[in-house]
Amino acid sequence: MPVTVAPYGSWESPLTAEAVAVASSSVGSVVVDPTDPTRVYWLESRPSEGGRYVLLSKLVDDYDDSTLINHLPDTKWNVRTAVHEYGGGAYTAYGKAIVFVNWADQGLYVLENKSSEPRRIGEQEEGVRYASFAVHPSGEYVVCVREDHRVEGEAKNTLVAVRLGGEPGRDTVLFDRSDFVSSPVFGSDGSEIAFITWNHPDMNWDATVLRRARVVASPGDGSSACTLEALAEVAGGEGQQRESIYQPRFDDQGSLHFIGDRSGFWNPYHVDGSGDVVQSLAKPMPAEFAEPEWAFGASTFQPVSGRASSMAVVFHLDDVTRLGILNVETHVIDDLPVPGWTALSNLQLAQARSGEPVLVLVAGSPTESPALYTYFINGVGGQRLLVAGGTKAAGDVGGLDVGSISVPREIAFSTRLPPFDEQSKEVQAYAYYYPPANVRHVGPKDELPPLLVMIHGGPTSATHAVYSAKIQYWTSRGFAVADVNYGGSTGYGREYRERLYPEFGRVDVQDCCAAALHLAGAGLADRRRLCIMGGSAGGFTTLASLAFRPEVFAVGASLYGISDLEVLAKETHKFEAQYPVHLVGPYPEATSVYRERSPLYAVDRLACPAIFLQGLEDRVVPPNQATLMVDALRKKGICVAHVEFAGEQHGFRKAANIVRALEAQLYFFGKVLGFAPSDAIEPVHIFNE
Repeated sequence: MPVTVAPYGSWESPLTAEAVAVASSSVGSVVVDPTDPTRVYWLESRPSEGGRYVLLSKLVDDYDDSTLINHLPDTKWNVRTAVHEYGGGAYTAYGKAIVFVNWADQGLYVLENKSSEPRRIGEQEEGVRYASFAVHPSGEYVVCVREDHRVEGEAKNTLVAVRLGGEPGRDTVLFDRSDFVSSPVFGSDGSEIAFITWNHPDMNWDATVLRRARVVASPGDGSSACTLEALAEVAGGEGQQRESIYQPRFDDQGSLHFIGDRSGFWNPYHVDGSGDVVQSLAKPMPAEFAEPEWAFGASTFQPVSGRASSMAVVFHLDDVTRLGILNVETHVIDDLPVPGWTALSNLQLAQARSGEPVLVLVAGSPTESPALYTYFINGVGGQRLLVAGGTKAAGDVGGLDVGSISVPREIAFSTRLPPFDEQSKEVQAYAYYYPPANVRHVGPKDELPPLLVMIHGGPTSATHAVYSAKIQYWTSRGFAVADVNYGGSTGYGREYRERLYPEFGRVDVQDCCAAALHLAGAGLADRRRLCIMGGSAGGFTTLASLAFRPEVFAVGASLYGISDLEVLAKETHKFEAQYPVHLVGPYPEATSVYRERSPLYAVDRLACPAIFLQGLEDRVVPPNQATLMVDALRKKGICVAHVEFAGEQHGFRKAANIVRALEAQLYFFGKVLGFAPSDAIEPVHIFNE
């Protein structure tokens, strides 16, 4: 194959924006029905159908789709909830019933067999939302989170029980004494329930309380579905250690397990026969067994049915994602070898038709996007692909072959903590570096590639070394990419996670600039063509970097990013309403700090171009944030573009909009950096060009 010398950024790539949109289809929200563990359910996002989420299932050992069922084929059904705005936990399956939320009306529905029409249950007034479901073993009712927007002021989040049969009635409120509630789970016989709660100003990765209670059956007069008695705080409660607790689980013997970060890392714990919380490991490990729960339904931790004291676990240790079986009595983890997987999630326990226990999980690697796999614990069937994600394997999307896939390596680089002076402590931060890769092209010998610094959202989140078509879109065109896990990211323990408190807009900016300059200094990127982009909180860091470190970057792209922290503190939704208290400081007491950190108030310091991409129905980051920044840049005479998307919320889900957003960035970067993309792209209107 002939190799052509061409300027970086102008390389012809088979990975088109349309192919990236197709690859944006994903599988997730995996559920196994405990009454029939041979069948696995999942949601598939379909950008080609307006971004709707489709509910599918099949037998866990069906590798040719002969038992595949699309439970809701009519496009009017979109299994997605708006609770917390980020959703997750939008359905469950138990017995012959599937309980789910439909996006259009946020109604709660039950589908009682695969051929029937869903029937609406629960309270049906506008403003009621549901998520995070646990069906009682009796099959008579489901317990879930209800977010009630009918009340004046802030929405009210409660734990409720909803009857599955009969005429719709009033929900039974089981718990209403906290700002937030999550993750209800029943013991196997239905006599106990456990769930998580927390209060403002904390997020669930700051401090939560694990509660358990006895479940009392309904009196039979229709007054309630059930009641709770002997409610107790198990961990994280009043007078106990402040910790973030996730994923309560009951095993077959009725023991309660959970993940908590009292050691500084999310590690497994359980409640012993005396009611005391004990470590499930021999000693605390500097490993993360969980990730921050922006959405309901996370699962990295499951009891293994039929194996006493055994938990299947996913954890991240020494930059390696691992899978194992933990015996909580012997404290030993038996590692399960994985075939190059670098990202694991949606862990569930199922059963093959042969009776063999099998794990079901979403897994990905640097050359394969996340897909649904089975993993036979006893080694009988090994690991097999069950449902493909965006990319089955290298070469499947748009003809991008192995040689054109950029494989990342994690880099550690030096950075500093506030106050960023001579006395500042020098520490390390982390990023994944992706070199340009295209078997058909090389850059000129006297030229270094432009570097695109990518910033994940959150900001309490992380990026992983897993195949991303969006990253490969850039690397296959001649860009180097640095995907940064700045201070405040997860995966490195609580201390690293809290570096950003209350330094949002400072630590993240410092680390992203340090990553870019480190790679330029190492001769891996053109110092004059450093670019930066991010979405949501990453969009804020992008704009803050352009405003407060204008000497570093040549151009930036903000996707639904924050430009005015003060507006975010005043206008955002309940889930994140007091998140800024930790990130910046109490509002309005710290108004001056909010303004000092906001790019909008530092527009006079901006000296390089930027493009803004924004969904018009975004309730997480109001669209006026982008408008305010664009107007300010236009008045200053700086090159700026503004692309808005009707019908999109926080993130782009429709295929046409994914395509347009990606191509608009490439077009804009080409105009600013002086290269001509090989793609045929609809021009973007640029102010002050």
